[in-house]
Amino acid sequence: MAGPHAHRAANRRALLVFVLSLALLVTATGFVVGMLQGRFLRDESHAKFQTELALLGELAIEPLLRSDYATVERLIDAWVQRRPEPMKIAAVTPNGYTLANAQNRDAVENTLAVDLPVEFNGRPMLTLHAVTDVSAREKYVSTIARNFALAGALLVTILGWMMWSILQRTAIRPLEDQIAAREQKERELQQRTVELESAIRELESFSYSVSHDLRAPLRAIDGYSLVLSEDYAAVLDPAAQQYLARTRAAAQRMGQLIDDLLGLAQVAHQGLHPAETDLGALARDCLARLAMADPQRKVDIRIGEGLNAYADLPMMGIVLDNLLGNAWKYTSNRENAQIEFDKQLRERQTVFFVRDNGTGFDMRYARKLFLPFQRLHGSDYPGTGIGLATVQRIVHRHGGRIWAQAMPDQGATFYFTLPLTPAATAERPDRIQR
Repeated sequence: MAGPHAHRAANRRALLVFVLSLALLVTATGFVVGMLQGRFLRDESHAKFQTELALLGELAIEPLLRSDYATVERLIDAWVQRRPEPMKIAAVTPNGYTLANAQNRDAVENTLAVDLPVEFNGRPMLTLHAVTDVSAREKYVSTIARNFALAGALLVTILGWMMWSILQRTAIRPLEDQIAAREQKERELQQRTVELESAIRELESFSYSVSHDLRAPLRAIDGYSLVLSEDYAAVLDPAAQQYLARTRAAAQRMGQLIDDLLGLAQVAHQGLHPAETDLGALARDCLARLAMADPQRKVDIRIGEGLNAYADLPMMGIVLDNLLGNAWKYTSNRENAQIEFDKQLRERQTVFFVRDNGTGFDMRYARKLFLPFQRLHGSDYPGTGIGLATVQRIVHRHGGRIWAQAMPDQGATFYFTLPLTPAATAERPDRIQR
């Protein structure tokens, strides 16, 4: 994790980039404005020069009509000498004779060349070949614009460093102190996390040792069932082979449940793997297994549509196995047994529920429902009393809650919410997945 010095360096770099970008923008703007203004002045000077040259030509017509070429030459020379910009003019008659040739500087930069014919009643009288430099104003304005642009860039730079100094005293240093304090707390939390993970690994080692003892007989059941179905297929009728297949499936499923329960025991430190999950399909699979195991029962099953949630698929399988398994178990003494799995909207929140018309229970003892090994019906029904405790832990892990409503001999309804969303998973991935 970056320390205060790294944060300070990053802040300084960010401000430096901002100041330099702004200075570059001001400089570029000044140069562009200077260029555009210079171009405008150049065009204006060109138009003005052409207008004044045309006026000179009109003044020369009358002496030309009198063949007073000396006056024309003096007029042109005087006009050129009065011009502030470098200029030279050659006056050429229609027959190619150079009547006048005037220049007011030793050298003239050829920035504008104009050939202006002088006519009288459609008859050519003279052609003025003028070369001049009208870029002085353009260069002056461009220079001023560039100087202002550079001064503006320098001013922006100075203001930027002043801003950095002010921010350093008023905002950045206090923020860095807060960051340092938070980093210290995070280091302490990481240390406690390491200690907790060490304790959890020891518990995992114990859990896997116990689970190995449970898996061994399951592997034996599955293995011997496979041997029977393969080696004695010729002497086993289809029903026996089907029973062996069911035995193997049950053993394999119990092994998977052991794995899921071991994963659930680690839920305090292992993340969920949530995804879009079809709870309706999970419920149908669960009830199909229950019906296969108890084919003589007739149960009215109702499963709603669109029972989708953002949840961990294996853990939600455990939730529905427990809730629907309880509903199936506690409706065993009903001739018209009914089990329903659906959802409803309560206070803008989706609430899933499993409802049955079975034995029910007294709500006075509802607080014992989700405690491990607490059973409200004694030994009347099989079970270990950890199913609902497991369900509650999974629902809580998803950020939801679970509760029940029931009456003795009138059935029970278990409600639960699953408010986990993809957005919440993206915000805190460290707590969702590892």
